[in-house]
Amino acid sequence: MVHDAAATGFGSNAEIYAGVRPSYHLALVERFVEAYGRGQVVELGAGTGIFTHQLLDAGVVPVAIEPVAAMRDQLAETCAPVVPLDGTAEETGLPDDGADTVVVAQAFHWFDHGPALDEIRRVLRRGGHLVCVWNVRDTSVEWVRAVTDIVDRYAGDTPRHRTMAWRQAIDDAPGFELVDDWSIENPKPSTPQGAVDRALSTSFIAALDDNEQAEVVAATLAVTTPLGTPFDYPYRSELQAWRWTNVDLAD
Repeated sequence: MVHDAAATGFGSNAEIYAGVRPSYHLALVERFVEAYGRGQVVELGAGTGIFTHQLLDAGVVPVAIEPVAAMRDQLAETCAPVVPLDGTAEETGLPDDGADTVVVAQAFHWFDHGPALDEIRRVLRRGGHLVCVWNVRDTSVEWVRAVTDIVDRYAGDTPRHRTMAWRQAIDDAPGFELVDDWSIENPKPSTPQGAVDRALSTSFIAALDDNEQAEVVAATLAVTTPLGTPFDYPYRSELQAWRWTNVDLAD
């Protein structure tokens, strides 16, 4: 299942997304590879391949699943030899018990949690891991909070990371044991136009009409232009991991 905001917004703005979304802190990539990068790694909701590319650089070749065609095309262009597969978190098309790790980068909040967790259970081997990685903006910084408020005017019922509904769903799911919860500051150099592009890469902003997008651009520039150029866009890279214990769900 693909949410309408993701299908429309990411489909129309995949190139901007690929160019403006930050990569993950190298320490996070190293932690992932050391603890969870052995054997078969499956990346769900691989998007344009931001994390995929970093995995390849670290010597891990994942099976990448991505339902939005424009994002698959971007991933295929930059992440050879990975050939992204058309599938969803709820229906991957992968065999039973074949994955040592399922990793989800910046995407679990989009999933239909229950069916996605059922599918992840199906494809994971006993003792395998579900790992989520994120780049989270620091809204304690005044200008970031102001830009976030501008974007949020258009959010509607779009699933968001910060509601933490995704995290509650995993924590409550039978058979998943939390084994890792780690983060590191990951600021990225930016400019006023970079902040605009980051806003435009948001799914529901990318899906707006031209007039509404122009309002977002003007309001974002009003906030960020006084910052000068360049300035740091404050992010935090996060990793959470759960071990699949393969419990009998009928008990």
